[in-house]
Amino acid sequence: MKPNQLATLVLRLMGIYCLIVFVPVAPLFGNVIFYTRSTHDNSGIAVIILAVLFLVSWLGTSILLIVCSVPWGKKLTPKEAGEGNITAVSFEQIQILAFAVAGVLIFSAALPQLLNNIFMFFTSLSQVTDRSQPTAYAEFNRRSFLSAIGELLKAALGLWLFFRTEGITKFWRSMRNFGTPKPPPD
Repeated sequence: MKPNQLATLVLRLMGIYCLIVFVPVAPLFGNVIFYTRSTHDNSGIAVIILAVLFLVSWLGTSILLIVCSVPWGKKLTPKEAGEGNITAVSFEQIQILAFAVAGVLIFSAALPQLLNNIFMFFTSLSQVTDRSQPTAYAEFNRRSFLSAIGELLKAALGLWLFFRTEGITKFWRSMRNFGTPKPPPD
């Protein structure tokens, strides 16, 4: 199996995994839209927009992983002179694929909580600006803000791991060889 074929296979499997995870979550958006239509406050529009944004981004990511797996697989694997031959996959190529997979999984795990924190921020903002309720309680406090920053950093780390896999693999290899003694000069 060529390295780009292995990368294509892994990307398609990740896309299928995202679709499988998406299926049980999709009906919850109907509940969100029904709930926000039953309440008559200004945050309902923001909730519907965030729900649709989450739905479209999750489904779009799944479809992109499946449809664009061939060009992305070629981009993830290095160009070789003997591209037509079937070659063994090297350890470095497996590391590149592993870091890319880890990046996608970290990003996909961080995305729901990040969108939830954005929703909480806009809900709290609408509660604070609504003067008709004198006892409006803002849900978005310092702890929520720090949680949102953490989720944003987690999503950024996932994207960085996916798009910068070759540099990370080179750094990992240099760290592995860091303590190796050098031969004395002749």
